[in-house]
Amino acid sequence: MNKPNQKMEDLAIDVLGRQDLPQDKFGSVIMIIMMVAILVNVIRVIQECNKNSKLDKVLLYKQHIRELSDRRGWFTKMKLRKLIRRELKSEDYKEYGWQLVDAILEKGASITDEEVLTLLETANV
Repeated sequence: MNKPNQKMEDLAIDVLGRQDLPQDKFGSVIMIIMMVAILVNVIRVIQECNKNSKLDKVLLYKQHIRELSDRRGWFTKMKLRKLIRRELKSEDYKEYGWQLVDAILEKGASITDEEVLTLLETANV
């Protein structure tokens, strides 16, 4: 496995490890792949919002992610839940949707430049 894929997998595992989710379901390879897809979709939405900016992309996206994660507004939560709903089965979404939103926002509040760069590299492939 090459380095960006391993970093993306580590990021997904970190997000999933932030909540009390059942390991038999959320520790699986399939759930890690789903979390990677959710995170890539999140960064694509943020890219679309900032596509006309001339600032350094990594710094801009890091600030935007941290701002959204700190504010935790209803629109941010709604968009995250929509992205999560696409990836999970309906019964898993109903039971664990809010926990996954909280885990993503918690990770977003402390995201590093390297993690943002990994997300950008993965989203732009």
